[in-house]
Amino acid sequence: FNIDGKDTERGEYIRPYRESTVNSPVKDPMDKDLRCRTDKMDAKATKNLTLTAGVKFGLEFHEGDEDTTRFIEPAHRGPGMIYLAPLESNGEGPVWFKIFEKGYDPATKLFYTQILMKSKGKMEFTIPEDIPGGDYLMRTEFIALHTADKEYTPKSKGDGAEFFPNCAQIKLISKGTAKPKGYEIPGIYTTKDPGILFNLWDKYDSYVIPGPPLYSKELGVNPVNQEGGNPGDGETPEEGANPPKKPTKPKKPCVRKNKKKRRHYK
Repeated sequence: FNIDGKDTERGEYIRPYRESTVNSPVKDPMDKDLRCRTDKMDAKATKNLTLTAGVKFGLEFHEGDEDTTRFIEPAHRGPGMIYLAPLESNGEGPVWFKIFEKGYDPATKLFYTQILMKSKGKMEFTIPEDIPGGDYLMRTEFIALHTADKEYTPKSKGDGAEFFPNCAQIKLISKGTAKPKGYEIPGIYTTKDPGILFNLWDKYDSYVIPGPPLYSKELGVNPVNQEGGNPGDGETPEEGANPPKKPTKPKKPCVRKNKKKRRHYK
């Protein structure tokens, strides 16, 4: 995290990673690991970071500890989302609501992960002012689509989208009184959803962001802006960023054996 221009310690306020899969994705959208990708589902596993609704703060993501300039493998194109759930729920039940999403921008031909590659994994975000104050789990998620052209099945674990969720604990300062509709995780995706089963290696000019609708102050939820997500805030496209017609795509799931490399955020 970056608060008022100051970085927190790397991994601080983050629910600890499972050491055996520190940099590996969740493949099954019905796996309980889709919540936070950790077995440390205890509020005492980390501290709470104090944030104020309506005030901008920074998030920073990196693929590994050694290289803090690289966000993710370049082939791992896809959307990014942020969810909240009351901390007391520990993420169980229909408690998660989406407060941020960015997908594919047809104008620049960039997925949100590509935009974060350009910013070296750094983004800024503001929690809506009408969200009530209290303790929350903040769940960030990126979905890599490089093997999403085929549906995931337990017998073909190399196929399907790759999910990279992580959870932080926050104490939100707010006078908001909204009551966002909650959804259960796992349960927000199926293997056949348009944004989960998607051919990144074919021609496309749009993308449907998967999962529940984005919460908005005006509507309570916003079911309209699902296709294409939000554009890249004026980011210019990377050279050669258009999707290739006949690329060589990865054939194996992303299971790293080097435990020193971690996808983390601060």
